[in-house]
Amino acid sequence: MTTAKPSTTLDASLPTSAASDSHHALPRPVLPRRPRYTGRMPAWAWLAVFGLCIAATLPVIRTSSVTESGSELRILEAERERLNSEIRSLAAHVGQLGSLARVKHQAEERLNMVPARPTAVLEVKQPPPARTLPSRFLPPSDAANAGLTDSTSTAGQSIWAGIFDVLIFE
Repeated sequence: MTTAKPSTTLDASLPTSAASDSHHALPRPVLPRRPRYTGRMPAWAWLAVFGLCIAATLPVIRTSSVTESGSELRILEAERERLNSEIRSLAAHVGQLGSLARVKHQAEERLNMVPARPTAVLEVKQPPPARTLPSRFLPPSDAANAGLTDSTSTAGQSIWAGIFDVLIFE
């Protein structure tokens, strides 16, 4: 006597050979019905996976941006050092170009200049001559006192004095 086991929950309600022997079979416990797996993830699972991916990539993105900034900083510092060394080199070159020996050499070679000869100093023991101003620049009372002699006539002086008075602005 072999007893067949029911294969599904629907078969559990059918009598078995043991039930026919006046024994009552205990009802088979019914499990809660689970939805069948369709191969699709629910939306909340997708959101959770997406959130985990973002949370995992944020430190990587931040670290890569910090690394990139550090790399740019090192490149700029190297460029600054190169420019500072070039400035120092050019300053030394300017110092060499401005040296007195080089300027003297260039003056003699390119410009055909010669060194200066010793200078002679002359001493004059006579006072310089007195300066006299033309009468047109002296006030009228000083012109008579200055003792200036002019070969022109007084009529000619007045004409010229009138012209110069008009033309010369003080």
